[in-house]
Amino acid sequence: MAFEGQEKRKKLLWSMGILAAIVIGAGLGTTAVTGYFRSQDPIYQCIDNPEKQPFQLSIPVNATIDGLPSVVRKGVGFEDNGCIRPVHTLEQNVIHVAFSKPYEFTLGHFMYYWVGNDLQKYDTKVYVNGKLHTEGSFLDIPLRQGDSIRIEFTTRAK
Repeated sequence: MAFEGQEKRKKLLWSMGILAAIVIGAGLGTTAVTGYFRSQDPIYQCIDNPEKQPFQLSIPVNATIDGLPSVVRKGVGFEDNGCIRPVHTLEQNVIHVAFSKPYEFTLGHFMYYWVGNDLQKYDTKVYVNGKLHTEGSFLDIPLRQGDSIRIEFTTRAK
């Protein structure tokens, strides 16, 4: 009987080891695949010298928070490690896009670097060329040369 218990224990430990290897392998595989697809998405790439990229856009943007003017600061999209994202600000109140080829960057790409998770604190209205955006999410508004954007943030009641 003692021999039978040892065999069950060995099989259980062996099964647990195999399961652990499968879980670790799946995690590493998922990380590798996600990293690959992320590296292909322009929004996660770093660019060299934004002013020398072939695809360029500049979109004026004005913002208010609870009715008061707010500055869209210079340096959005510039990271401490030297990475410059394709959607950034080189000067106050101007969204700048620079990339190696045309790509449909959106207001959401910019908001990710500018506001991040704080966006959930606000009710947000966006105007493109003076017209309130009402079709779909404002995050999906394409950034286009010649457009101007006004964003109104209103703090949500707690």
